[in-house]
Amino acid sequence: ISPTGFTNLGSMGFSLGDFEGNAVPVDERLLEDFGRHLPIGPIATVATCSGTDAAAAEVVRRTGALAEAMEGAAVVHAARRLRVSAIEIRAISNTTGDRKLQQWDIQAGLAAMAAAMGKVLRSQS
Repeated sequence: ISPTGFTNLGSMGFSLGDFEGNAVPVDERLLEDFGRHLPIGPIATVATCSGTDAAAAEVVRRTGALAEAMEGAAVVHAARRLRVSAIEIRAISNTTGDRKLQQWDIQAGLAAMAAAMGKVLRSQS
């Protein structure tokens, strides 16, 4: 964040890797395979999770992301550098925005992940 708004690494002269922009590309084959069974969309990588509605809305405005996360892009980026196929699969266990209004349900998130992986695995057999 700068006095004029969000400044991405590219505009500061830094490259994230062998791709343009700030979006770390996932393996296209995995995206196609998983996309047949699961909702897909961008996940914003954040250094701090949004604790206000305004901060959450700004992340959505800037990125179009369906969710916020901290780890996935780093894992996909490392895999990409090692030339290993990777994709981030995320089950949502909580909302963002005003901390007092956030809702958490870790069990539902874990159940959603298990159900999603079950769909994918059944389709591969």
